[in-house]
Amino acid sequence: MSDPNTLRILEIDGGGERGYLPLNFLKHFVNLWGIDPARISDYFDVICGTSVGGIMSLSLALGLTPDEMSLFFTDQGRSIFSLFPPPLYSVRPNAAAKVALILTNTPFYQSSGIAEDFYGSGLLYKTLQNTFGLTTTMQSLRTNVIIPSYEQDTQRYVLFSNLNYPEFIGQNELIYNVGLATGAAPVYLPPLEMNGHSYLDGGIYQNNPAQFGKTLAHMIKPNANRVCILSLGTGIGEMGFDPGDASIVDVRVENIVARLQNMAGSRGAGLQAFDSIQTIFGLFNIASVGGQESVARSLLLESKYTLNQVYTYRFQPLLDPDMNTELDNTDLEILTYYEETALQAFNGDIDNISAFLGHLTA
Repeated sequence: MSDPNTLRILEIDGGGERGYLPLNFLKHFVNLWGIDPARISDYFDVICGTSVGGIMSLSLALGLTPDEMSLFFTDQGRSIFSLFPPPLYSVRPNAAAKVALILTNTPFYQSSGIAEDFYGSGLLYKTLQNTFGLTTTMQSLRTNVIIPSYEQDTQRYVLFSNLNYPEFIGQNELIYNVGLATGAAPVYLPPLEMNGHSYLDGGIYQNNPAQFGKTLAHMIKPNANRVCILSLGTGIGEMGFDPGDASIVDVRVENIVARLQNMAGSRGAGLQAFDSIQTIFGLFNIASVGGQESVARSLLLESKYTLNQVYTYRFQPLLDPDMNTELDNTDLEILTYYEETALQAFNGDIDNISAFLGHLTA
């Protein structure tokens, strides 16, 4: 980096298993850049992200490479989003079971029993502990980070950071706890209980914290007059749940599912429950996408139509509506699709990517 007056920010949205999309894009971007993938943190003043994007941001800030992070999606992800431990992979509740789980306030992937560490939320917990270490705190990160979450018990929106400002929390927290706090997706995973508080997914707050990253960078280098923001989304597509395999039995709600199916068959209250839950998921999708894309649009407008020296690149592909792009789909078919989509998007926009890289490295 040659210009000390340039602020450089990397941002990664949340999106569950769809985080495999920006990860693959980042691999191609770093290869074009020609830098050491283990030193990505050296080239950004701030790395920020939400949910799985927050976990990826913490990983990059600690020095992990995109290749090292791939196993989180191709290996661990298949058992995190699964009702059973290996060798059964990616066994997800069907639509009826998901409705019943929501009605009983039971997270889809809340693991339990002697196999708890090998699937669901228990595996996520162990994976982040193994990734970040049992004693490694936020002060070990190589660059500045900002990670949104929601403190449920106090109804407070919070920002984790390794910088000591009164508006931030967790400056000395264990890194794996911060990852769990921002990644505790409601419905899918249980809240994180930590230090007497209960934390939910940062997407409740802001699924695209690029503006927070930009502000933090200005706080660190107040005299800087150029800004470059690489913002990586997890695709525009349906987040709600697909019908799934009706033969899969979730013993936690087996009786409730049977009653719902009976009622749905008569087009009674059961069908209304299905429709209501699907409507809620649809609204969640609209709200989440609207929040993240409003930030992206605001930064784009600033870049194009103001005198501010702001340069942005937003990776956010439109996903095939015929593909199951649900947040917990870890099937090999969808992972291959995400790899191909990221490569196509990169190759198809190489001129704009190269132009942005020129600003980033100026």
